[in-house]
Amino acid sequence: MKTILATLDTSIYATSVVDHAAWVARRLEASVELLHVIQRSDAVTARGDHSGAIGLAAKSGLMEELVAINEAEARLARTQGKSLLLAAETRLRDAGVSDIRLTHRHGGVIETIIEREADADLVVIGKRGEHVDFAKGHLGSILERVIRESVRPVLVAARDFVAPEAAVIAFDGGPSARKAIAFIASSPALLAGVALHVVMAGHADDASRRQMAWAQTMLPEASFHEVPGAAEEVVQELVARTGARLLVMGAYGHSPLRTFIVGSTTTSLMRLCRIPVLLFR
Repeated sequence: MKTILATLDTSIYATSVVDHAAWVARRLEASVELLHVIQRSDAVTARGDHSGAIGLAAKSGLMEELVAINEAEARLARTQGKSLLLAAETRLRDAGVSDIRLTHRHGGVIETIIEREADADLVVIGKRGEHVDFAKGHLGSILERVIRESVRPVLVAARDFVAPEAAVIAFDGGPSARKAIAFIASSPALLAGVALHVVMAGHADDASRRQMAWAQTMLPEASFHEVPGAAEEVVQELVARTGARLLVMGAYGHSPLRTFIVGSTTTSLMRLCRIPVLLFR
């Protein structure tokens, strides 16, 4: 049985992550692991230890106060995390998902996600974290690192979930893009009934035509587009024209989609298209 790892924080994306995970789980008849990680922090480091500036006698009292504050915040974080997981579990069950596991951890977020994805087939994560809800020009730093380090497909949830009726697959013929095509072909239930549009940006030549011919054998039901121009513009225009609510692409690749590496084309498309993105490495 497939397993979906849904990573939750206290951002406004938490509900959307649950809804995206529920949609995937229903289609793939998968279980869901809900993961929330409490990051370890040191109260003195977080607030700045200024005790040395106010004298030795005061330092001991200040340290005790900071430790007490840190302990209180830790208790609050545990309670908040437990409530978050229980609410997410209820939402999943209401959406028809019954096989659910709750995982509540302390430690590094990136390290914990990478550890837990070893038992998963797909990771769902919000586009932005709890500290960048209103920074619309930026993606979460945790998201970028997860994409860099994950070996599983990563579904980046948009702010709101809408079941897709059309999906665009950005294809450049590279290994990660071929992996995306192969995954979709081997998991037909995931996008069953969804209109698929495979697009290759750039100048068409014999090599690109061979790559597209391979993709056509893998996804014979899809529509195929070879469009000259920059990848960001070509993909964004096709997403708008088709009304796609899902973008599928490789996290790394080569020309004509250029280098699909976080911080360039991948980040640009995730930011500009404002729809869920399913990424492959």
